[in-house]
Amino acid sequence: MANLVPKQWVLVRGIMSEAFHWWDFLPQLQARFPQDQFHTADILGNGRHHQHSTPLNLKKNIHALREQVPAEGKKILLGFSLGGMLSLEWAHHHPDEVEAVILINCSLNNSPVYKRITPYSLKQIFHSSLQKDISRREEMIIRMTTSGIPQERIEQVASHWGPRGVEYPVKPINFLWQLFLAAQVPQRPTPPAPVLVLSSGKDKVVHPECSQKIAEVWNLPLVRHPEAGHDLTLEDPQWVLEQVERFVRR
Repeated sequence: MANLVPKQWVLVRGIMSEAFHWWDFLPQLQARFPQDQFHTADILGNGRHHQHSTPLNLKKNIHALREQVPAEGKKILLGFSLGGMLSLEWAHHHPDEVEAVILINCSLNNSPVYKRITPYSLKQIFHSSLQKDISRREEMIIRMTTSGIPQERIEQVASHWGPRGVEYPVKPINFLWQLFLAAQVPQRPTPPAPVLVLSSGKDKVVHPECSQKIAEVWNLPLVRHPEAGHDLTLEDPQWVLEQVERFVRR
């Protein structure tokens, strides 16, 4: 899959997350592949589509993602958490549209539910929802989804992400629908495109064993960051870029 001609990429975030949360990873990815085209697609109910209801039907969600990007040309799908699960479904249902899939801290229904979304993360989400100060609330979420980010960096990111969450709020019902949606995504037969699995060794939201199971069943390449938490592209974007470039240029 040598990167000799321009390619198209589609980036999809996860539950209660949106394109804005790719933060400084997206411009770094664009700089690493300057000849390529990059598109972001949000799950209905998140970000630009926060006023919509999240469909409980997998095919409707895939259709909504596809509607947000150009129809022509094969694409590299880079998905984080639920975004990765939906990227796999996209590849299975529309293999002619997908060149490769990159998964970041994903799970499928071959892992127990308490590892797919940990009790710790649900408890933290509940406590953060009670926090009235938007920046403090975002700090709590970032601490949950990362492992080694300095407090100063957490505060800096939270000062931007907090107000964004007020402007583009995720309805509580859509959060629940996205949890139910994630529970539906199965481990199907071997994917019709190359797949790279990236995992974080200190993920407190989705247990690292979930990524390991995906890789083992399909005999896929698995690369694990030993120290990072769930939001790997926020915590160590350079590491992700190195793994992605090695995979795409092989």
